[in-house]
Amino acid sequence: MPETAGFQLGDLKNSQDPYAILEAARAKSGAVFDAGGSWLIFGHAEGTEVLRNSSTRSGFIADGFRRRLPAGAAQDEMAHRINFLDPPDHTRVRRLVGKAFTPRLTASLRPFVETIVRDLLAKFPEDEPVDFVHDFAHEVPSLVISELLGVPVRDRDRLTQLSDQVSRLLGTDNTEDEMSNAIVGAEEMHETLRALLAERRAQPKDDLLSALLAAEDEREKLSETELLSLAATLYSAGHRTTRDLFSNGLTALLPRPDFIAAIQGGELPVAAVVEEFLRYETPTHMIGRMLTEPLEVGGHKIEPGQYIGVLLAAANRDPEAYDRPNDFDPWRWTRKPEPPAPLSFALGAHFCVGASLARLEVGVMLEILLQTFPKIRLHDAALSWHHTGVFRGVDSLPVILGPRS
Repeated sequence: MPETAGFQLGDLKNSQDPYAILEAARAKSGAVFDAGGSWLIFGHAEGTEVLRNSSTRSGFIADGFRRRLPAGAAQDEMAHRINFLDPPDHTRVRRLVGKAFTPRLTASLRPFVETIVRDLLAKFPEDEPVDFVHDFAHEVPSLVISELLGVPVRDRDRLTQLSDQVSRLLGTDNTEDEMSNAIVGAEEMHETLRALLAERRAQPKDDLLSALLAAEDEREKLSETELLSLAATLYSAGHRTTRDLFSNGLTALLPRPDFIAAIQGGELPVAAVVEEFLRYETPTHMIGRMLTEPLEVGGHKIEPGQYIGVLLAAANRDPEAYDRPNDFDPWRWTRKPEPPAPLSFALGAHFCVGASLARLEVGVMLEILLQTFPKIRLHDAALSWHHTGVFRGVDSLPVILGPRS
């Protein structure tokens, strides 16, 4: 496990304040740290340089899962995840996905997202605590990605539970129980998705699964294993990351009535708030990479095949990139010159395919929420967080919505 004298990646798991840990590690190590043949990247410019480099690869992660996991659904999913593929497979799969998952398709979902948000908010009491993680932030993206993929109502809740269960494989220092539960969950999830794909082959519909089945490029199609992995990945990332992005961001926004008033008054754009959610409380804290060519980063020469851990959460609070990086300040995205974009969705060939959908959903959720319940407030400031070593989210978010507008 790569480590500095006072930090290793496993320290992030289960931490309640990972930013203090990352800040202390940056103070000791600088923007780039040589951890004895492996590298940890804390700086924004340095992380950008690695992620954008054409020789950057992530296939070694898939290779690791092939070695560690038993044959079956879990191994198939992790070994074929689109973000763990290298060229030429990544180029081929990404091209085929791009034919089905288009910006036009994402934009067309806005009315559907708005309807879901309004329908959910209409059911909530005004003066009783509501857990906004479970009852709202979880529900909206789960319903949206289910609609997008064409998942029947009967399967939605169970697939959502299973995708959370399987995502534990992506954490660090997993226990035997966590691994076993994730492996069992992957088998059930793939069985459900396999049956759904069979239905779509027999009777295509106007959904993303049907489009992926039909996608062709130079007579190439996605294999059954690639389709199952892709469907599982899209379902998992399509609800979990958006849920945590919205919930994590609200923990910073709700204590600031001045920001809320500025949003409601039209002075502070919702898009700026979403961008600050991404920077200040990104759900994904770390990604791994390797290089196929030598690269000098921050005065250090990184050789091919050496592990690189890019600490996205640290890069997003890099004082060299952002003024007062530990302050939640959506106004920073309205000033000129605008600061560099957060690395929350990665960069380069593996830039998140669902980034525009996540931004759309969180923006709609926030805009309609503050229109409907202008006096929303936290019910309890004592929050508990989970951290897998890779992903971070608030466990629950009790709020009092207050009177409707």
